Amino acid sequence: MNPRAAGLVFLAASCGFAQTIVIKNVRVIDATGAPETKPMSVAIEGERIAEIAKRIRHVPRTAVVIDGKGEFLIPGLWDMHIHLGTPEIFFPLLVANGITGVREMFTGIPMPVIRQWRSRRDAPRIVAPGFLDGPPMLWSGPAPPGAFAVATAQEGRDAVLALARSGVDFLKIYSSVPREAYFAIAEEAHALRMPFAGHVPEAVSPLEASDAGQLSEEHLNGILLACSTREEELRKERVAMMLDRNMAPEERMRELAWPDSKMLDQSYDEHKAQILFETFVRNGTWQTPTLSILEGFARARQPDFVNDPRRKYLFKGWSEQWDPRKTYFLKDLSPEQYGEWEARIQALLARYEKLVGDMHRAGVEFLAGTDANGFNPVYPGFGLHEELKLLVKSGLTPMEALQSATRNAAMYFGQLSSGGTIEKGKAADVVLLGADPLKDIGNTEKIAGVVMRGRYYSRENLDKLLDEAAARAAQSAGQ
Repeated sequence: MNPRAAGLVFLAASCGFAQTIVIKNVRVIDATGAPETKPMSVAIEGERIAEIAKRIRHVPRTAVVIDGKGEFLIPGLWDMHIHLGTPEIFFPLLVANGITGVREMFTGIPMPVIRQWRSRRDAPRIVAPGFLDGPPMLWSGPAPPGAFAVATAQEGRDAVLALARSGVDFLKIYSSVPREAYFAIAEEAHALRMPFAGHVPEAVSPLEASDAGQLSEEHLNGILLACSTREEELRKERVAMMLDRNMAPEERMRELAWPDSKMLDQSYDEHKAQILFETFVRNGTWQTPTLSILEGFARARQPDFVNDPRRKYLFKGWSEQWDPRKTYFLKDLSPEQYGEWEARIQALLARYEKLVGDMHRAGVEFLAGTDANGFNPVYPGFGLHEELKLLVKSGLTPMEALQSATRNAAMYFGQLSSGGTIEKGKAADVVLLGADPLKDIGNTEKIAGVVMRGRYYSRENLDKLLDEAAARAAQSAGQ
């Protein structure tokens, strides 16, 4: 992890608030892979776990004591691919869902604003990037703050230096970065010890990106293509499509985001796949599948999704964008055409679930992320629990899915010594559950309480946060 980010991820500077919290009679699921404990007591002092024992002998009179009888304690969850929005909506939804940290994957929020948010006691831990894409980024207007469009190797190097000076935590690479510029960015980032992650550019293979040191690859982009016997031919077609100014942008976005999995399956090569997965394992390349975003688009017209009561937490503009008739890259489709794309998305989701299972059996490591951003059909906060269910459906055990949002985040940041699991001396961001997530990963939704930044949120507190978020969303609808 970038040295600039060290210390701010799992044990951020205290906001001047110190409190002793004791959770007694609770079964601890520490996310190390060990089975849950018998009922124990966990003492928290400030923002660290001070003691884990059958009984805490010296409890200050001013301590907050919580009886966790019949409940389970897990580490705070991380959404490792999210695009933050207004904190008055996002922060309550995140904390109420046990999410105590996020990897912000670039929303154009200036770093000075991110730094201000980090100082808020109600904010989860935030790690945020600078953004690098190719010239097509400028087709829709000037680059947002913290973003660079690069066309050449030198422009890539210059952008990395500029972003490093700006104090970003890592670099996010996007789809249209040219091949020569990508490898120059990788070389410069390596020299500066600056992590880089994100989309694998269309002109680069996932295997090459892994060998170049890309720390994580998002959305499973390009992996089926990299396992195809027609890889070179199909990659050229996708690059040409991406650069075709005559192609409607809506059509381009659909084709690049949702490849035809049935067509790719026809040329899928198990030997190529084995080599690719072994490369990921050897290089320690993390994968963030974000299956929940595909599920959201696949379910966008289903009655239970349209009538979900959680829509009360969405700004009016978000909810409207979830309607395929209004989504900017879908609204040009006829109902029949949308039905065809809906089937394609559903097929791609099923194929990606199998792909995750295959990679998992090969030893590839995963991070849990949602791609929630307010406009994507994934509920901020709630969507992470859906992602964990999808990971289990894909072949991970409940423990492994839980680790993808806890221990693995700490490993990814190089900070397993200070967080990610429930152990003495580590960060005390923890979640109290009313049922065992190792029996049913869906039980991560049964949140009885959260400790974040040394502060205890009871179920009553969390419900109040949700009520405040709903009220804020309702205000937007009346504006």
